[in-house]
Amino acid sequence: MLKHPFYKYSFCLLLIVDIAYALAIVITNSAPISIDTVIASLVWFATFYWIPVWAAAALIFQLRKNGNKKIALEWLIAVVFMATGNVVTDHVLVSLYDDYRPLGVFVIFNGLIWGSCIYCICIYIESKKKVAIEEHSRKKAQLATLRYQLNPHFMFNSLNTISAYIHTNPDLADEVLHELADILRYSLDTAEQTLIPLEQELAIIEKYLNIEKARFGEKLQVNYTLPEQLKSIHIPPLIIQPIIENAIKHNAQQNSLTVNIELTVIDSLIRVKVSDNGIGFNEHVLKHGYGTGVGMKNIQQRVSQLGNSKITLSNNNGAVVCLELVV
Repeated sequence: MLKHPFYKYSFCLLLIVDIAYALAIVITNSAPISIDTVIASLVWFATFYWIPVWAAAALIFQLRKNGNKKIALEWLIAVVFMATGNVVTDHVLVSLYDDYRPLGVFVIFNGLIWGSCIYCICIYIESKKKVAIEEHSRKKAQLATLRYQLNPHFMFNSLNTISAYIHTNPDLADEVLHELADILRYSLDTAEQTLIPLEQELAIIEKYLNIEKARFGEKLQVNYTLPEQLKSIHIPPLIIQPIIENAIKHNAQQNSLTVNIELTVIDSLIRVKVSDNGIGFNEHVLKHGYGTGVGMKNIQQRVSQLGNSKITLSNNNGAVVCLELVV
């Protein structure tokens, strides 16, 4: 039970509060720090802050474990334990110091104030943490949905290529079918992974390009600019392939198409630049980041979920897509 993060963080925070409170009293009274001051401070920390808070938390966690979560009851437990701790603190300090003045009935108000404050702060932190977890889960689900949207889209294009060769060139059709199977298996294998080695992603891109080269033949050329040390870095799976697919799909009528893939690293930023010598983006795509198709819209949405990453589109003797990923 003590493995719960509440105990570690509460101990540190309560110790800081106790030290700050003791120093405030010393400064206010213009008195030097003495052994008695340190002992009194330790008594307050142990019997008023630490033990009552942990005891109340243990009871509340046990009630929650049994399916009994009621805010009013939990608040009452916090207040009662803090008030009880104040009573114990009062008795200990009275026995240690003759000049100590008991708090009397004020222990109830002290317990009410401190119990309410600590409980409300804990509830607020819990609610913020719950929201953060839900947001993370929502983003994870959205990313998974976007990933799975690519599968039928890509499969449709690849099956068209297989269909075109299944009678005229069965061996090539069989080869393309195996490449497609490898890609789809990779997509399933990495479905739960947020990051994969770049080298692994490049291997899948090669398989995809083999499928496209079977379709376009010699008119498709692909150039890589990739420093060797970059192959060990990790990136989100299937984040580059759709950009390359988009470049090929929108320039399928070209007599000759060259796609350039350039990867560089600037500090903790990976820059992936995919350019081609095709028709470029129209004004609508440049303005909105995507057109009527699935590919670029999907990529834009995925990148927006990653945080601190961005994708920009431009024209320079063809289309240029610049993807920046923080790693």
